[in-house]
Amino acid sequence: MSYMLIELYTATPAWTALDPVSRGALFARIGAGMQHVDPARIKPLAMGPLDPDVPRSSAEQFYAVWQCSDRTDADALLAAIDGTGWHTYFTTTHIAGASGGLQQHLAELAALPKA
Repeated sequence: MSYMLIELYTATPAWTALDPVSRGALFARIGAGMQHVDPARIKPLAMGPLDPDVPRSSAEQFYAVWQCSDRTDADALLAAIDGTGWHTYFTTTHIAGASGGLQQHLAELAALPKA
């Protein structure tokens, strides 16, 4: 079973104030920081802008979905991202958990205690 990490993020005023050269320097730091991530254990599945017209959508601007081998790899990815200075320029919400199928999830929901 794999471990999924989903990021929701929005640019901060610090990001929007950066000129193109400074943005490029951050992208270079991100690229260098991601060199320490094992691509056999951590895979980017999708990333891009959020569609604001989807019902009950989040207010964040962007998302990224990562498939990790386990929680330890997700923690390593989060540390690598943090080490690039990312959070100075993007407010980020992390959502994570073990992946499973629909039937497993329905059973998890059914097992919730009655209020």
